[in-house]
Amino acid sequence: MRHFLLPAAFAAFVLPVPALSQEPAEPQAASLAELGEQMRDAERQRETALMLQAMTEVLLDMPIAPLAQAAAEMAGEQAERIDPDMTLRQVAPDADRVSDEVARNVPRAMEAAGALAEGLAAMTPVLREMAERFRATLPPRD
Repeated sequence: MRHFLLPAAFAAFVLPVPALSQEPAEPQAASLAELGEQMRDAERQRETALMLQAMTEVLLDMPIAPLAQAAAEMAGEQAERIDPDMTLRQVAPDADRVSDEVARNVPRAMEAAGALAEGLAAMTPVLREMAERFRATLPPRD
């Protein structure tokens, strides 16, 4: 379950929407470069890691019975009886390590994503030129 929730939370809170909505001269390249710079910012990484660590703690303490019931309904199955007070922390072994792992790994993931975005931004003009040359060499479609 954490493999789905954590990336979703990461994407929802980390992507700087205002930065992507600006219209610079080279929109995609500049947005990627700015995104990369923001993702590689140590303070932003620290804040994001702390926020996601707190979110993870909250998720681990949520009752899982409603989630299990909804999943069973979506699958067209009958849900097993689950204690309404049972949490993911109680069910998952080593769940207490998850939030610490999030705090440790989020900055590294953001650093890597930032470097990737900056690299793509630097490559955008070359890739755009290559696409234009490729398009020019293709025979016309019928």
